[in-house]
Amino acid sequence: MTNESLFQPVRTRRGFEAVCDRIREQLMSGELKPGDQLPGERELAERFGIGRAAARDALRSLEVSGVVEARKGIQGGFFIRNGGSGGLAQTVQDMVSLAQASLENVMEARTEIICVAIRLACPRATDEEFDVIQRDIDLHADLFRLGRASRNTQSVIEFYRLIAQATHNPLVLMMVDALSEAYRAMLASVDPRPNKDIMVVRQRVLDLMRKRNAQAASDAMAEHLRRVTEYLISERDKKPKRPSTRSAK
Repeated sequence: MTNESLFQPVRTRRGFEAVCDRIREQLMSGELKPGDQLPGERELAERFGIGRAAARDALRSLEVSGVVEARKGIQGGFFIRNGGSGGLAQTVQDMVSLAQASLENVMEARTEIICVAIRLACPRATDEEFDVIQRDIDLHADLFRLGRASRNTQSVIEFYRLIAQATHNPLVLMMVDALSEAYRAMLASVDPRPNKDIMVVRQRVLDLMRKRNAQAASDAMAEHLRRVTEYLISERDKKPKRPSTRSAK
């Protein structure tokens, strides 16, 4: 993006915050689009009338929030992202790490958004999308039968992503992805045992979705995720508490 009119000096707030706000405004207006390259640190500082340190902070802030991505190499720089849940997922995980959100909070939110996704996907999903979900179930069911069920948590959450894709709503997909990433991180710390009953539940949910019975499919999934939540809480509570790092007073 080379149009200098997009980047004018800023006079209010802290420099890097105003730059972030201006770039977000230009995204909302369509002046900036996914894939557009932002000016480099020096050029951005000159155009906005701020110091290079403030320009650097702005680019880093936009990268952390998932608005831009940094690319290396000759054609590198900062580019507007094409979307995705990366920034939101990191925010959720940071909240968990900072004890601003508990396991119970994450599981409650994830259960609700997955059930919303099921209710939306039921009337919208195509037969082809249902077939893709069926293949995912069949694959993991075969692995269980062969005794090769994976503890790969990414494969565990793929089923839910396929349902979210079938809603044809990118915001629902983004939220499912973000909460699933936080859930996946929690699974890694608990190291759960693969459970073949999961495939039975998933098959039942899919069968109900094919019948376009949104409420029954949603209820079946909600009950399953309630049991998963209880299991994770029990596993978490078995672990010894970490000693406090705060100094004694």
